[in-house]
Amino acid sequence: MAAAKKKSRKELLKEPDVVLTWSTRLLALATAYKNAILIGLIGLLAAAALFSGYRYYVHRQEAQAGALLEEALAKHERLRSSGTAAAVQGVADDFQRILAAYGSRSNGDAARLVYANLLYEAGDFEKAAAHYRALLDRFSEFPLIRFQVIKSLAYTQAALRDEPGAARTFETALAAADPRLADGVLYELGRLYARMGESEKSRALFQRILSDHPNSTYVALVKEQVSF
Repeated sequence: MAAAKKKSRKELLKEPDVVLTWSTRLLALATAYKNAILIGLIGLLAAAALFSGYRYYVHRQEAQAGALLEEALAKHERLRSSGTAAAVQGVADDFQRILAAYGSRSNGDAARLVYANLLYEAGDFEKAAAHYRALLDRFSEFPLIRFQVIKSLAYTQAALRDEPGAARTFETALAAADPRLADGVLYELGRLYARMGESEKSRALFQRILSDHPNSTYVALVKEQVSF
């Protein structure tokens, strides 16, 4: 097969430069579709502005919710001398306004948790349980807070004499607990199973406190209740 004829420098110079040709075509394309490109750029800028505006809106809502929560807590503190139940009743509308306007925000979740705790303190276990349940899917980024929510719901169910429900929720709390914080849940769950007549489960849970948490403050309580 004959070797390919090598082009002379003169012939090469006559050929279009690949980079220049591509650049020229791109420029021509940009010129031809300059309106579309401009619209695209405007769209990108508008999207950026909307995102920035949304972030500002969210930040502002969080700040407003936080300020209202602070006011509600200050009002509750002023009303405490009237009694726990009266103090909670006195701020019920304040918390409901926060939840209605900012319930989907982080500070709205914080307000709901505070309100649930106040309701529990006041003995309104039904309402407290409803608010704790509403928070079960929240705080996924804060496992310690989520653990406290689950545990609080379990205590509330126990106060409502829903022992099977409380046991299930304490089991969920135990699964979600940091091992270092599990002793309290083990103790409450052990006591609960004892009241339900499930002595073997109760004994096994108490034994876990002795073996896994030998320095726990619950060890003395366990030894008072059960002989090993």
